Amino acid sequence: MSLIRLVLKAQGAAVGAVRRVLLHTRSAALVPADWPAPRGNCAVGVRDASVAGIGRLTSDGMVRVWYPARVGTGSGHREYFGDGTEQGAMIRGLAPLLSRRGSGRLGARTTASLQDAEAIGSDHPVVFFSHGFGGFIGQNTHLCESLAAAGYVVVSVAYPKAAAAIWAPDGSSQFMTKGDSNRLMSDEFARTMLAVLRAKSAIAEDTALEQATAVRSLEFENSRWSAQLTAILDALVDPDERTQRVDGELLRVFDTADWSRIALVGMSFGGSTSANVAHVDGRVSAVVNLDGMQQGAPLFRQSIRVPLLLMTSGGAHMPSGRGIHDLHYEGEYPGALVRRVRVADAGHYGFTDLVELGRGPLRKLLDLGQVDGAKMLAQVSDEVLSFLGSTLHATTNPQTEQ
Repeated sequence: MSLIRLVLKAQGAAVGAVRRVLLHTRSAALVPADWPAPRGNCAVGVRDASVAGIGRLTSDGMVRVWYPARVGTGSGHREYFGDGTEQGAMIRGLAPLLSRRGSGRLGARTTASLQDAEAIGSDHPVVFFSHGFGGFIGQNTHLCESLAAAGYVVVSVAYPKAAAAIWAPDGSSQFMTKGDSNRLMSDEFARTMLAVLRAKSAIAEDTALEQATAVRSLEFENSRWSAQLTAILDALVDPDERTQRVDGELLRVFDTADWSRIALVGMSFGGSTSANVAHVDGRVSAVVNLDGMQQGAPLFRQSIRVPLLLMTSGGAHMPSGRGIHDLHYEGEYPGALVRRVRVADAGHYGFTDLVELGRGPLRKLLDLGQVDGAKMLAQVSDEVLSFLGSTLHATTNPQTEQ
């Protein structure tokens, strides 16, 4: 192992240890008890399911679906980590990040989503959401609820061996191993990222960014994630496949969707994957990348095929002040609309539900930035809803029968 990798691993371990201690000892004050309701005219239903034929395990095909729902139906408001075996699995999976006590308090929060509620309405645009590397299927529940409240059907996709934990309705689960979490951290990756950070000129930055598009560990992971997202799209977009792959209750939810209007939204590695798949998949009409460093060569100095919203944190910029995405998505002949929004006081994980957690040094240790949590949640939702409303020609906040 190279010296660079050793230093990075040691720094990460030290930061993680301090973060877990703070969350363990102060979690009652650092995890909010209340849950802000999403704006929108629709109540929000939520349902978990496994798409058949995706991988060897039931949990390999896990999705969580949020959708416009009828008020008063369902089995009550869903806790953030669900209940029973799911709660235990998610606490175990996120303990390395948040400590068992911190993840337990986070998981016990009551969301706005009505578990297994009756779906209502019709012609709802569809959004496929992708979490980040080491994230989890519900990491952006606030955003997914906001989209559903505004009239979208949202399908959040789990990525095996890249999610902190995945729980399936049959009670099975799988967890990210140390080998999985270290998969990206090759010597080549470490050297390339260090070259980006140490670049002293625009030419040096451009050279380092171009080298980053060919890092083998990133190419392997990008291929794996793209295959997973494409497999879920193949299983759900085609009506004949959909009928065979999911249960009747979820089919009734999907019957309210307009499968001709599809967008991909993702955070971090999920944002990069969403852009890569949207660029080549003609079924997709728009894409949102939430602070994901773009992986691979296809979109380097190339115009993306579909409209794209890119939201970045203050950390997504190089020492010169240029963004790490400046050479992506728009080539010599710009084609699709690219909207770039920088939230300078946000950290990387400020684009997830974790942005509400903590204060002071813990926010730095969680890479949340200085942004106010409630304002950040609202800004991300507003930007995504505005963008999708214009690109999918969707009516925001439809008057849906309750």
